[in-house]
Amino acid sequence: MGSTVGKDTIDKPIKAGGQALADGVLMRTERAWAIARADGTVEVGEVPPVPMSKVPVLRVVMGLGAALKLGVVRGVLRKGDPDRPDVKRSRRVNMRFLQAALLGEVAVMVLSRWMSHGAPDWVNRVAGVLPWLIVLLVLRIATPSALWRFHGAEHKAVTAHEQGVDLSDTDAVLGCSRIHNRCGTNLVFLMGVLSYFVTRVPAVVEAPMFLVMLGVSVETLSLASRRPRFLLSRLLLAGGKLVQRFVTTREPTAEEQAIGCRALRAALAEHERLAADERVLVAA
Repeated sequence: MGSTVGKDTIDKPIKAGGQALADGVLMRTERAWAIARADGTVEVGEVPPVPMSKVPVLRVVMGLGAALKLGVVRGVLRKGDPDRPDVKRSRRVNMRFLQAALLGEVAVMVLSRWMSHGAPDWVNRVAGVLPWLIVLLVLRIATPSALWRFHGAEHKAVTAHEQGVDLSDTDAVLGCSRIHNRCGTNLVFLMGVLSYFVTRVPAVVEAPMFLVMLGVSVETLSLASRRPRFLLSRLLLAGGKLVQRFVTTREPTAEEQAIGCRALRAALAEHERLAADERVLVAA
């Protein structure tokens, strides 16, 4: 029987998501986050409330900064004594991922501008799609292979939680799917497809348009993931799930899966602690 930890009610588990690191997994709920690493350390903290959390699209844009800060500062850069061997190694392997991501972004921006300069319309459209594909390729080649296995471990842990599987039973969790409807890969794929249909726009509106397109894409995929059996939902999720299967996730080892589960259990426990504290304050 699955663990009852992490349940708002018996039938409705707390919504959780995560981010793979090169040396571990970051998990988060709407209230709490936790990071478990291969060196055995576990960190937990509170997720700050998102402004305009009830307003679709705007809540995505407003929460983007906090999400990036958590993933980069806490996850990649890791706070702690830089002379400690575990902290030093953690920062080194995760910086490879961050550097590859930044290098890929810069490269595709240059390539996109070069391809679209004075080019026919079909080239402009290809130039919009190509950056997303190149970023994935660069990340896949230039980053530690453990990151993609931890990505699979993150998905399996979240799926197990949603299905009521005991997170302390690593073998059972390993049997869960590593392809998830709410993976960021689905967002990257959809943004790439949308870029094909968006012709080159003036630079002054490019950034605002990107943020709007990002917010709309996130909300659309969120709706599709809640109704995955609908035909339109299947079409929206199919491409990203295919990329997950062959590019952005790998089967984790039992040890890597245990780390993903440890991160999720810690995030859920912290979520419930914060919720209990809030109930006490309200009652007082």
